[in-house]
Formats: sequence, C-alpha cells, structure tokens
Amino acid sequence: MNSTQKHAYLIIAHNKFDQLQILLDLLDDPRNDIYLHVDKKSIEFDPESIHLQYAKLFVVDRISVAWGGDTLIACELILFKAAASGHYQYYHLISGMDLPLKTQDEIHAFFDANAGTNYIKFDTKANENKKFYTRTQHYHLFQNVIGRRKDLPVIPLKIIKKVFLWLQKVVKFRRKEFFPLYKGAQWVSITDDMVQFLLQNEAKIRKQFFCSYCADEVFLSSVAMSSPLVDTIEDSYYRCIDWERGSPYTYRKEDVPQLLDSVGMFGRKFDIDLDPESVHMIADYLKNKQAQ
Repeated sequence: MNSTQKHAYLIIAHNKFDQLQILLDLLDDPRNDIYLHVDKKSIEFDPESIHLQYAKLFVVDRISVAWGGDTLIACELILFKAAASGHYQYYHLISGMDLPLKTQDEIHAFFDANAGTNYIKFDTKANENKKFYTRTQHYHLFQNVIGRRKDLPVIPLKIIKKVFLWLQKVVKFRRKEFFPLYKGAQWVSITDDMVQFLLQNEAKIRKQFFCSYCADEVFLSSVAMSSPLVDTIEDSYYRCIDWERGSPYTYRKEDVPQLLDSVGMFGRKFDIDLDPESVHMIADYLKNKQAQ
C-alpha cells in the first residue's frame, strides 16, 4: 500500500506496557505504521517484548519527558519528524493510555470520507480569556526538572522560577511571538500537509515555545491556526476525554457501552490496573467486530 494512503499512529507512553500491547494489537493493521516514544526514565521497557503482525513499528529516540516542560513538545516533534518522510494520509497523536473506540475499518472509512480535514480541538474558554498567555510569553526556568515533583530538592528551583517569572512581569518582558496564541488539545489527527508545515517551522517553535509551561497545549494549535491550511481545520478531535470527572477521568467498565456508542474514534484514558475489565471489554468488542 502506498504510504500516502496509510495512517501513522504516534504514541507517547511511559508505563503499563501490558496495556500498551493491547493498544498496539488494536492498531495492528497493514494500513497503519506505528511510531512509539517511551519515556527514557522507563527502564523496564523492552522493545523486544512488543509483537505486531501487520503494522510496522518504529521505536523513536527516547528522551526523558517532564510534565509541563518543553520536553513534551520535543517528544512530539521527534515523533512527527520520524514519521514525516512517510507522507501519510493522517497522523494520529495518542497516548499509551488511549484506546480506539472504532475498528480500523471504521476509522479509515471516516478519514477517507473526510480526507484533507485537520482535526484539532480548541479550548474556546481559554482562547477568550487569554489567561494561558503567560505559559509562553515568559521563560519558565527548570520546568523540565520540576515537573510535578514536590520533594525537597526542587524547592529552591521553584523559588528561583517564581522570582524570575515575577521579574519578567515587572519589567513587562514578552518573548517574541511568531504565532498568535491558541490553546487547544494536545491530541490531534492531522494531515501530511499540516505535519510538513509544522516541521518547516521547528526553529520558530523552539524560539517561542521552549522553556515554557504546559505549552504542549498551545504550540501545535497556534502553528496550525497560522498555517495556509487554516480553512481545513475542524474544531473537533473525535476523542472521548472526560474533564468533568477527572484530569482527565479514567474510564470504568460502566462507561464502556456509552463510549462504544459515541462518535469518538479514540478514548482517553484507561488504566488496566485500576479497571482491567474496561480495557478488555473494548478490546474484545473491537476484535470481534473487525473479524465479522
């Protein structure tokens, strides 16, 4: 199959590798190539333990990823760059704790019918109040070290970070803005044209969005809205993510019927240790449906 007709799945994972294998099994289709990034801190990961029958798997160069830091942007760029030479019809960025909610036949049929549309979900409320601007307009020191840590060694770093942030605000410092800011979801399904435009602007992305705070929810949507493809963007990502009950909520078995009946192509998130039945219910359903 010509790669321009294929889909690339870009997966960011860091643990629960038994659950990751289930996800990969559900994506294991000759119409897909899979690009996997596993956090470098996950020393228990063994690439040889991954088994696929139909899809090609590429484990990309691994870096240590910290919550809120620019390492998450770097991780996404690594994945996009690894896949870009394939010129795929669609690139789906998902996490290792996601699951598809539709069969591969259904997913490919949907994107074939809507070829050329870029699916990026925007945070309308955030884009109206602009409170997220400080994430990228100022430098946030040490975020790649701090992450979500609360232990004693990072306390001095947090203090320095806050003081430096305060000073930037006092002197009214603003970083150069190459792209007007939009806040959107990190998880997207985008076309090859959009990926190529994104990578053409990597230098500007690094200047504007690195040394930032939680800019993984800002950089891609901002670049996309500045692209010549802006008219191809649909404010949707066809993902079921529940921010009302959690950050996001981890789905349970009682949620599965509603998820499978939704228009969502993917669901986030699941935890095989917390509720293994939810994971197996979806996997069994999709495998049986695909086999029919």
